[in-house]
Formats: sequence, structure tokens, C-alpha cells
Amino acid sequence: MLAAWERPEQTNVAWVTFVVGVHFVALAPVWKDWSIAVPGVVLTLLGVAGLVLAATAAVDWVPFVSGVLSGVVLLLGTATFGWRAMTARTA
Repeated sequence: MLAAWERPEQTNVAWVTFVVGVHFVALAPVWKDWSIAVPGVVLTLLGVAGLVLAATAAVDWVPFVSGVLSGVVLLLGTATFGWRAMTARTA
């Protein structure tokens, strides 16, 4: 779809980040776990930021903003939830 619209290749990274973030937010009430909405909102915002950057001369920053930073968010989220789970078991 993005190629048909002749969007830069980097736009794909932003689109995937946006879609993943929206899915996290949408699944939070289904799973009854609102803590997953936090990384979901951050991922959604990073995806939107990447889509905006893709339409500007700063298109080269899209992989960093929507790719690298989203990876950092997912890593920190995983570490946080893992830490909580481990401390809850020992308490």
C-alpha cells in the first residue's frame, strides 16, 4: 500500500510500529491488563512521529525514531513486567 502511494521505504518501519502500538492498546481491555497499554501508547506515538518524519526531509531519522526507540520501549517494558512478576512471586 505504501509503495503504491510512492512513500519512502522508511515509512514501512513507522507503519509497523504504529500498528503494533494500536494492537497493544486495543488488547489491553480484552486481556484485562492495562499495563500493556503504556508501551502501546508510546509505540503508537513513535509510529505517528515516524510517519510525520517520513513526509519531511528528515526521512532518514524514521528508522531510529520508529525502529530503534520502539525496540528500546519493548525491551524496557519486558524488563519492567518481568521484574514485577519476579518480585510478586517472592513477596
